[in-house]
Amino acid sequence: QELYGPIAPSQYLSGQFNPATHPDFVTLEQAGIPSGRAGMYLRKETAEALKKLIYRLKKDHPELKFWVQSATRNFYSQKGIWEAKWNGQRQVNGKDLRTIKDPLTRARTILEYSSMPGTSRHHWGTDFDINSLNPAHYKSGTGKILYEWMLANAPDFGFCLVYTEDRTAGYHWEPWHWSYRPLSAPMLHDWNQLYKAGKIHTSFSGSDAAFHLAPEYVNTIGAACK
Repeated sequence: QELYGPIAPSQYLSGQFNPATHPDFVTLEQAGIPSGRAGMYLRKETAEALKKLIYRLKKDHPELKFWVQSATRNFYSQKGIWEAKWNGQRQVNGKDLRTIKDPLTRARTILEYSSMPGTSRHHWGTDFDINSLNPAHYKSGTGKILYEWMLANAPDFGFCLVYTEDRTAGYHWEPWHWSYRPLSAPMLHDWNQLYKAGKIHTSFSGSDAAFHLAPEYVNTIGAACK
């Protein structure tokens, strides 16, 4: 429980709380971490470790830019992303998903890059996306230099790449998505225990058809994050 502060673990791990009022969260501005927009939150421990990583990066590569594109997202924010794709308001790969009538197939299409509400690691305050959300960015130039530096050095600060290239299931490769393992590994364990006990409650468009897929996506991660 001390991991979750005043929030019940099942609520915390499914993102049903407000990081702005949680005592263990800090804004990226307060932490002095460059970000794509104001008002993003991380756990204090995650932010402290990330500051140290950025300091080392700037020493090794003063020419490289580094910023956080996305940090903690609560259940309602994740639900907004999911339902916009589900309802056709936001296209996926140029497609209105309402054309996919089978709910399981529609859910699987969204799940290539977006989590179901209540199952996202972004709920936890341990995970963040950096720089560009385009995989091609990390295949050449400064994106590749940054990615290779992160793979070599981020573990020194407690960070791991969640959705690695070597997996055969789950979400696609996400070279931008990093996690603070000292917190996220025990949280992952607790999420699984609570899911098995039926305590991760969630409701969103398509949840009846798709929520049984949650453990597959939550647990198909790079070995370093387990």
